[in-house]
Amino acid sequence: MELQYDFPRDAYPFDIVAERLDLRVDKLIDRVNKLHRYGILKRIGFYVNYRGIRLKAALIAYESKGLVDELAKIYSRDKLATHVYLRDHPVYDVWVVTKRRTLDELVEHALEVSSTLGINHIVLYSKRTYKLSVKFDLYQGISRSGKYSSISISPPSPETFGISPGQLRMFRRLDVSREPYRKIAEELGLSQEEAASLAWKLVDVGLLGDPGAALDGKKIGFEENAMVVMEPNGDEDTFCRMAVGLPYTSHVVLRGSIPEGAWTHTCYFMIHAVDKDRIRSLIDDAVVKMRPRSFMVLRSLADLKPGTIR
Repeated sequence: MELQYDFPRDAYPFDIVAERLDLRVDKLIDRVNKLHRYGILKRIGFYVNYRGIRLKAALIAYESKGLVDELAKIYSRDKLATHVYLRDHPVYDVWVVTKRRTLDELVEHALEVSSTLGINHIVLYSKRTYKLSVKFDLYQGISRSGKYSSISISPPSPETFGISPGQLRMFRRLDVSREPYRKIAEELGLSQEEAASLAWKLVDVGLLGDPGAALDGKKIGFEENAMVVMEPNGDEDTFCRMAVGLPYTSHVVLRGSIPEGAWTHTCYFMIHAVDKDRIRSLIDDAVVKMRPRSFMVLRSLADLKPGTIR
């Protein structure tokens, strides 16, 4: 929980966390590495805001017509596809998040896949991403966003800070050691203190986000998740901001659709929990507080690209 929710702004974060938990630092590092070997810990590091490296993202919903395995194979080769899920929508059952340089490229990509397989799709592009923080409250058994969950819609380029997009990506995964910034520091010709200071400066300007531990929810008992899509009641920006204020939401996104108007449930967020009862309770709470015109709950049936480091 400390590594998820309160990752230190320091060049030697494991020393600080060890002191907080009254552990020897070598014992803490040994435990964290063991969690990594078991697949519970995906990484310790930072989310890279793809807008800073000038990419566009879209959620593509496919009507698979039984060709789920074929879609999974296509996206296993797509390095820019971060989420590929089978969901329980009655028509559009395979949901993919991928990125390209432009929205036109995303539309062309979706059309190529659909034409190849003879299936239908909708492109749900991101008009604004408000919040991204997938963290798991191990005491409450629900997802609960961290304090660095907001997403900048127009961050500066990494070159502004004297680094390339490839060097920015180095911050996604830190070494689990007493010197987690050593490799980054050596690559950039900085001291470890300077490298850590740069990381947090990049967080403050919106190029990096959601610092700390990223966990595999399934392996810690979070068996249930739901994608909740709502038709806004009133101004869609104001409506989606209400979802941001709910502590248990992650991936709060306002979407447009191509073809235009093909999808009216434009406010999107995710909820994770250890059981269906908690999921239902959180969804009920969101509906009461947000009062959408209508909503759908699309539960995950299968992760078609497991193990992806997001």
